[in-house]
Amino acid sequence: MRDQQAWDRTRQLAQSDRGSLNLKRRFKIHETVIQIGLFACGLLSIFTTLGIILVLGNESIAFFTRDQWVNSNRPILSHMDDQTRIFTVEPGKALEAVEESGIIRVGQEVMDVVEFQNNQIDIHGGGTGGGFKHWCASDVDLLELGLKRPQIVNASRPASQSEIDRCRSAGIKPIPFRVGADALAITVSADNDFVSDLTFAELKRLFGEADTWSALRAGWPDEPVQLVIPGTDSGTFDFFIEAVLNGDPAAMLAKDPIMSENDNQLAGSIHRNPYSIGFFGYAYYLANKDDLKILALDGVEPSAQTVEDGSYALSRPLFIYSDAEIMREHPQVKDFINYYLTRVNDVIVDVGYFQASTEALAVAHNEWIRAAGAAELSVVNPAEVSGALIAAGSSTVFPLTERIGELFVEDGYLPRFEVRRGLRGENTIAPHSAGVAVEYNDRPTLLEFFTNTSWIPAIGEFGVIPLINATLMTSTIAMLVALPLGIGAAIYLSEYASPRVRSALKPVLEILAGIPTVVYGYFALTFMTPLLRSIFGVEVVNIYNTGSAGIVVGILIIPLISSMSEDALHAVPKALREASYGLGATKLETVFKVVIPAALSGILAAFIVAVSRAIGETMIVAIAAGAGPNFSFNPFDSAETMTGHIARISGGDLSYDSIDYNSIFVIGLTLFLMTFILNALSRVIISRFREAY
Repeated sequence: MRDQQAWDRTRQLAQSDRGSLNLKRRFKIHETVIQIGLFACGLLSIFTTLGIILVLGNESIAFFTRDQWVNSNRPILSHMDDQTRIFTVEPGKALEAVEESGIIRVGQEVMDVVEFQNNQIDIHGGGTGGGFKHWCASDVDLLELGLKRPQIVNASRPASQSEIDRCRSAGIKPIPFRVGADALAITVSADNDFVSDLTFAELKRLFGEADTWSALRAGWPDEPVQLVIPGTDSGTFDFFIEAVLNGDPAAMLAKDPIMSENDNQLAGSIHRNPYSIGFFGYAYYLANKDDLKILALDGVEPSAQTVEDGSYALSRPLFIYSDAEIMREHPQVKDFINYYLTRVNDVIVDVGYFQASTEALAVAHNEWIRAAGAAELSVVNPAEVSGALIAAGSSTVFPLTERIGELFVEDGYLPRFEVRRGLRGENTIAPHSAGVAVEYNDRPTLLEFFTNTSWIPAIGEFGVIPLINATLMTSTIAMLVALPLGIGAAIYLSEYASPRVRSALKPVLEILAGIPTVVYGYFALTFMTPLLRSIFGVEVVNIYNTGSAGIVVGILIIPLISSMSEDALHAVPKALREASYGLGATKLETVFKVVIPAALSGILAAFIVAVSRAIGETMIVAIAAGAGPNFSFNPFDSAETMTGHIARISGGDLSYDSIDYNSIFVIGLTLFLMTFILNALSRVIISRFREAY
């Protein structure tokens, strides 16, 4: 009853005072000013960030969309007046980037490409067998290998029946055109002073069962025979096996011969060893006759007469092959073979081979007439021929086809442009003298930017991979240095140091963060690099290298990791430690099994922030890592990071209206995205591992 009376009295007093109690918030001008200022700061930071992103984005778009003129190093070959619409240039692979409906520039005049014929002859070696294999491969196989089907196959022997059958299954009917004759040259080094001729039987033994020269003739040195032979895809190899070894190469291959599809390499190998012997086309002997000595067989040396009458045992015909359907679909092939057959006897002797007989050449002419559906061979004007030519096959026939191709180009078979003038106004049309280079427009693409491993703006190579690779390498090395040292220091300060020691050491450690990074850069260059060179050798460690830069960046971010990690460890409640001690755990067990797991979110956040700091570091890497993009995983090589590249090129004479200027921003945007992803990852990790107490 008494309690009820007390409660009623209290309620009456509260009701009587309600009218006089004022709980409304009073206006204070200084608080309002501070609130408005803070709100303005927030807006300013947001708009500043958005402004930076917009600038980066705008300049990055300009990088991928602006005209980037690349010098093709292919000058026009004749004077262009203001009416000229068709002109030719020197041939070369640099023109492959030009496309129809694209734009080019001659002098300062920009032109629209109406039609572009990239007339050029592409001749590959690889051996007769390899040529037929390539020619008759399926479309799927060619696509997987990234190859184009040849239109012409050079052959130092007739096609085998199996090759003909394989070609027919691919819809190709091989037509042989006899172009000359060759003699296999059996050669030794010019330093060989004991052999000048062989019998055919001795030749067979040398490439068969004989292991030493003395096994062949008494008085010859007791030295092993080193065989030097073409590769197994070579028609020369096939011809020799059939003519000398009765089709069985097993004994020769068992002697571990030196093999190559490149006949010049074979000649070099023979020259270097006086006890070696090898064979290849006669033209390659002539090209290396100062280093080699040719051997007579049964007293007969190769010559035009001995090859023609067959008295030299290793004479053989030379061919080029094509197909009637290919000749119809690609008229340039028909015209080139026509030109080849009419000019071959003019050059074949100079190349180093022998003319085919009149009868053999007449057969080749008739084969061409049948395949082309013509009445006779006609006079070909190479200047009127359009379309690329692709040949492959025998390295023996290669120099002959190459020489015919050179004549074809000299007579006018050149890349040809048909253009529309006045693309940017009629007043831009101007005459141009011969010798002015053609420039083509080559805009970078996102795919090229993120996949190309070369960054060479001067030739239009814009692959950011080398810069990203160097950035990640220095950051990885930095974290390998900073993470164990920083966390170790944090554990000591939080768990083992007394309050007095902690209050003294932590500020000293954090002073490292106040040292200018340019000082760290020269520390890396003048101390860390010499230290690494003294340990690993001056031949191994370059003066500028990512290793020393990464180590010093790691030293730079140690205070960041140690300070943030120590704060996270220090924030773990003492009750957790005491509970662990109460269960019998030691201090070390408590640190690693209780305190660190409890502070894991803070430690991981420190790690992510430190990585972002390492990626964005500029002065250290600009001074110590190197000044040129280099795609290398060797930490002792020179390389340039993204920030180092930006610092280097922006500090030079850089035009504000250039692709290089735009590239600064696209690299900066890439760097921004990398750090943004890291910070977003940091928030996810913190929320995932955060512990609440």
